Amino acid sequence: MIKDLGHGYKIIDNKFILCYESEVFKKFYKTIDFETFKITVTNAEYDNDGFASTIYFTDKNHVYIQSAFTAFAILEDAKSNDFKVIDIKKGYTFSNGNYFRHDDKMPFDLSKAKHLNNYHIQVGDKLYFGDVKLIENVDLESFTIPHPDLIGNLALDKNHVFFKGNIVPEANPNTFKVLEGCLDGTYYLECDNVFYAKDDKYAYYIRTINDEVKVIKTKSLTDFHFKVMDERGYAFDKEYSYYMGKRTKI
Repeated sequence: MIKDLGHGYKIIDNKFILCYESEVFKKFYKTIDFETFKITVTNAEYDNDGFASTIYFTDKNHVYIQSAFTAFAILEDAKSNDFKVIDIKKGYTFSNGNYFRHDDKMPFDLSKAKHLNNYHIQVGDKLYFGDVKLIENVDLESFTIPHPDLIGNLALDKNHVFFKGNIVPEANPNTFKVLEGCLDGTYYLECDNVFYAKDDKYAYYIRTINDEVKVIKTKSLTDFHFKVMDERGYAFDKEYSYYMGKRTKI
């Protein structure tokens, strides 16, 4: 017996699941109720080729997600009988009194939240990064995101520089600046995710897809600058050139 779920998924004899003839979700077989397992909603309508990069499944007991942003997972504390999608592009859903972002349960009421940009969200007197990470020791009155579109996961207040919700311990927020050459619109490879900055003590390599900011302890900080050469972005001081954060003796 074959049960076609759509989008390439099939249940065979209520024993295993195929996706385009490859077996999937095997480690969840003891949890899945094959009789009631189905696709509830996808984002296929948003993709020109009809491919669903996010799919929510339900059975009588659980809600499941398969997404480009997370492996197949159960939405803990979600119930299939009241599951609702709030914004499938952002991964926002609601069930059993809880809001979820993809497979993470959000620690606040999303309806009371204020999005500062794609990464930072304020709920009352608390600030979160990525909808689920509480940012500690932040001064909300002075909190700013200097480049919300280009470097949206970099922020500061009067006391700290923050990257992905974590304090950059070496950085001085009063003097911290991204180098102008990274921001003037000149094209270079990785111009959407590689930047350099400096304050009164150090220089910094910022790659927005990395987990942390790299400190560059240059001996000629005043001369530290950025330049595009052959469509590649380089930082320079008197002794070294820096490409993708790695230094080379001049």
